[in-house]
Amino acid sequence: MAGPEGGPINMDRRVFFRILSATSAGALTTGCGTSVGKLMPLLVPERELVPGEEQWHPAVCTSCSAGCGTIARIMEGERVTTDEGEQVRERVAAVKKMEGNPLDPISGGRLCARGQAVVQALYHPDRLRGPMQRSGDRGSGQFAATSWDAAIASASEKIAKARAADPGKIVILSSGAASTRSLALDRFAMALKAPAPIACSITDHPVERKAAQMVFGWVGQPVYDLANAQFVLGVGADFLGGWASPVYYARQYGAFRQGRPEVRGRLVQAESRLSITASAADRWLPLRPGTEPQFLAAAGRILLDSKLARNAKDIPKAAADAFRAADVKTLLAACGLDDKRVREAVRQLGESPGPLVIGGASVVHGNSFDAVIASHYINVMLGNIGKPGGILAPAKQAIAPPENYRVAEALAHAQVVLIDGANPAYLFPKSSGMEDALKRAETVISFGSFLDDSSAWADLILPDHDALESEMAVVPAVSTRVGMAAATPFIRPLYDTRAVERTLAEIAEKMQVSYDGVSVREVIEPLAGELTVDDVLHQGGFWDDAVAAPAPHIADAKFEVASSAMAGDAAQFPLEFQPYASLQHHDGSGSSLPWMQELPDPVSSSIWGLPVELDPKTAAALRVANGDIVRVESAHGSIDAPAYVHPGAIPGVVSMPIGDGHTHYGRYASARGANPLSILAPAYEKSTGALVMGGTRVKVSRVGDRRQWIQFSTPDREERDIHR
Repeated sequence: MAGPEGGPINMDRRVFFRILSATSAGALTTGCGTSVGKLMPLLVPERELVPGEEQWHPAVCTSCSAGCGTIARIMEGERVTTDEGEQVRERVAAVKKMEGNPLDPISGGRLCARGQAVVQALYHPDRLRGPMQRSGDRGSGQFAATSWDAAIASASEKIAKARAADPGKIVILSSGAASTRSLALDRFAMALKAPAPIACSITDHPVERKAAQMVFGWVGQPVYDLANAQFVLGVGADFLGGWASPVYYARQYGAFRQGRPEVRGRLVQAESRLSITASAADRWLPLRPGTEPQFLAAAGRILLDSKLARNAKDIPKAAADAFRAADVKTLLAACGLDDKRVREAVRQLGESPGPLVIGGASVVHGNSFDAVIASHYINVMLGNIGKPGGILAPAKQAIAPPENYRVAEALAHAQVVLIDGANPAYLFPKSSGMEDALKRAETVISFGSFLDDSSAWADLILPDHDALESEMAVVPAVSTRVGMAAATPFIRPLYDTRAVERTLAEIAEKMQVSYDGVSVREVIEPLAGELTVDDVLHQGGFWDDAVAAPAPHIADAKFEVASSAMAGDAAQFPLEFQPYASLQHHDGSGSSLPWMQELPDPVSSSIWGLPVELDPKTAAALRVANGDIVRVESAHGSIDAPAYVHPGAIPGVVSMPIGDGHTHYGRYASARGANPLSILAPAYEKSTGALVMGGTRVKVSRVGDRRQWIQFSTPDREERDIHR
């Protein structure tokens, strides 16, 4: 069969079916009425649990918006439960491990650490067991158990009241992933005549999608054919870390480096911190934060002046004028880069037979939209649009990605707030007024499986199933192929939870509102072609062959070459602050899982806590050593955290991974560490409404000696050399 975009799959569909055996098909039908043991918590019949034998079932990973198809390893297990007042031992089918689905063109049989850890969310001791009603003050996290009938009746009454008064004040916040869940929320909003759901995410890359739409007319994130490129210039996109689709691009990177016998791709990464991608690059160009447009304008001017812009005739006039007006020396000085090194890298890019620029915004600045647009025009300059090793059009998927990210604006006047898969109280700074908006709203309803920072402000929590207990189809965030990863339940819900789709349908019925529910079969059937829906569900999804997109019309989208605005007086707050999505916790959603807490941070090797990263010069001036407690203060608040003196940090730039600092998120994450997002300025990227993560100035002071900070590894090599 045809392999994924990054290389061949060494497994055909028939072999995969044999691995799954007849058990998956049995699991699918069991959910529709086949009898199972009274005490059997899972849908795999007890007679199929052979001691020591494993079975594999298709699933979907929801730990980020990449949309990886996975498979779950099932084996016989045992648990102790109570039956008629007595403790008894019970044979169960237990999910032991997760792996990537080898048929899925995104995961290709691989999986990141967060994907491996989703099994801990299923069996988490702090999962909500059923519907909850607030019993204390908003934000206190005090709830009492209630029945589903009472919860549905209460939710329906409150939503109906708001709908009668003004449906425009009903706000639905979602995770941002395009899926059957997002489609269900869209239809529910339409049924209520409420505004479309708003994507509440800092890792869903609206800037990249908007820029691709403006320049190429594409819908979705562009696909960078890294595997077939020969020289790559990355700008602002940590594609091996937390950007876009980490598993997909890690596989592409492997092919880029080692997949061709006579070609080893070369990577230069221009980024404002020594990220995972920058660490893996042949050369890192340490940009000052927010200077990506200046760098790209200078690169474009160098290509034009050197006659290396092989396709310069296709650049729209406004863009060409912006590049030609660039003063290379002045712009690179603003970036903090050496002119000679940049010219050498750009010359190698222009001379390469397979050049590619990967532009993105792992840390969003106020001018990130301009930077990504400029990167697209350089790719036009290099003539790689729609070609192997270039930038490819995203497939037109069955479920469109979200468009609205203006969360703060929507919540300002919300009367009823529905929260699904989002955590606005954690993701947005205190100064944004997010908690005030949740406190001010007449009704807040959460569908979360855990009591987190935002559901603590809810009046009702109507807990969703775990992803491994759910029917779902998820559209990949990055793909040139029409398709989706899909799963039906193969384990029975452990607790008295309900799928959000069912909860929405019951609320609509109680309100006597016409609402069309969503099913995976409904979405898959028009796409399945010669396959049956059961075949698609059995293999874990549907992926059409990639079809070459027609050459796009290159629009004349203007971009500005200016530094990003920084909030805060430079005299009082001399350092630039940039929180970033961590490898293990992503946007903070992974921090409730102990495996992720125990996974060493790739920068500092920190476990069970995340530090502030300082450059050696700043640390020396403050008399700060590794592990000392420092206070990071902006005009909007302060946090205390251990310091890590990073030998590769840019002087004057303070970075911190996101993940700690939850007020509520289970026993492993609550009241652990500090949330760097909480002290940001309430600034938003103007074209999309995305939160500006890199636009805040801070000052740092030492407030205590090392305490409660654990590093997995021995001291850094630089420290060992010093001690010698």
